[in-house]
Amino acid sequence: MRGRVAGCAALLLALLTGCGDGGAKAETKPARPPATAAGVDGDVDPGKVFTDAELKAALLPAKAIGARARAYDVMSGPSNPYQGGGDWGSCEPGKEAHEQLLRLRGPSASHTVRPFPGAVEDEHPYVHESLLSMTAEQAGRRIELRRQLNKACPRVTVDTDAAPVEEHHVAERLPDLGDEALLETSRIEGGDGYDGSLPRYDVEVRVGGVLVRVSAGTDKDLTLTSAARAAARVRTELHRAG
Repeated sequence: MRGRVAGCAALLLALLTGCGDGGAKAETKPARPPATAAGVDGDVDPGKVFTDAELKAALLPAKAIGARARAYDVMSGPSNPYQGGGDWGSCEPGKEAHEQLLRLRGPSASHTVRPFPGAVEDEHPYVHESLLSMTAEQAGRRIELRRQLNKACPRVTVDTDAAPVEEHHVAERLPDLGDEALLETSRIEGGDGYDGSLPRYDVEVRVGGVLVRVSAGTDKDLTLTSAARAAARVRTELHRAG
């Protein structure tokens, strides 16, 4: 399973960055060495922090999701420290990692893209994307903290109006999608309303000091392809080669 995810991410990145040139072309023009996700052959200011406006401009255009797609709920401003995951604070083994994660904040922008205009319910296809900017060191730390949380708290009890439910969490690395990337899979069990529910997929990619978080809910393929496109967009818009 892990090999399939890694292979899929590598293939998506190759397709989106134009690394799939034919053999004849490669002979006349040597292939460019693999670049980091910063998109400038690894040369990126590790202390650069982008503004809310710059992040908003770097969000994935709706047309990248579908010809008829529209963007909704476009927002920018201070990041939401509670985004992603469940009630991590209820898991004692992950308490320290959770507290550190809440302190790592910065400028951000987000939107929800829906492939079909007017389809605004969660059961309809959608892609939610958020961008968060901080130093490259802080962004790397945030990715590691999320990995630690998923490992320390694979099961999290969450109180609901009806009855407590249990969230199951798994995180795995996605090589080649960015400087660092995680695929987080969560599934809810407990209570009649959650019986047989499908897992939710979230991808978080570090592009230099920018964190790209993308989810298409229960659609794994759409989550992966959209995350790859969003990471490529950040590379070209925020980390242009000099």
